[in-house]
Amino acid sequence: MNKNIEKFITIADFLSEVLGPNTEIVLHNLTNYEKSIVHIINGHISNRKIGDSITDLVLEFIENESKGNQQYVCNYNSKNINGKLLYSSTYFIRDENNTIVGALCLNSDYEKVEKSLSFLSSLLPNYVEKKSLKTDIKENLTSNLKELTLNKIDTIINQFEVPANRMTTKEKTEVIQTLNSSGIFNTRGAVQKVAQRLNMSEPSIYRYINKIKKSKTT
Repeated sequence: MNKNIEKFITIADFLSEVLGPNTEIVLHNLTNYEKSIVHIINGHISNRKIGDSITDLVLEFIENESKGNQQYVCNYNSKNINGKLLYSSTYFIRDENNTIVGALCLNSDYEKVEKSLSFLSSLLPNYVEKKSLKTDIKENLTSNLKELTLNKIDTIINQFEVPANRMTTKEKTEVIQTLNSSGIFNTRGAVQKVAQRLNMSEPSIYRYINKIKKSKTT
């Protein structure tokens, strides 16, 4: 295991003792997207285990922010495979070249806490909640990279509300551009899946990707 990641194992264990059983602690090694989880505590929260895959948020961050200096993302919403809302934070582990090699993630299940707060607030009729939580989902905690890839592809295609066989060249370009920005093409088999969904050939998808990449550098 990469030495930069290995030292975070004891930190993960420490955090689990501090935060308790309602927070999942996950350590990712990003040299293998399909089996990135190398250490996990309280895996019952997301139903994942050692050897499961990377998440869409981490994948997108690597694609778009890996050359920057942002070290972490805090207090965003995620959901597990059963659709349960979780509250998450991710710390990106970088090596001596500032390359992201891993991620330490916290995923908290506050369902019981929120039920208790709801009950207590019902006893205080004049109480007004000062902060409303956003419910937009930034991360999907799936255990399978293939499932993550297909879900991301379908989500983006469905945003256009046009069947793939009726999409214009411009619409297909926008789909591929959005998928490229999400980092999904860094996963194995993604080009083939996108080609199938858009009724295109794989060489055509690669041409679109290369065109998009060239436009970024000009």
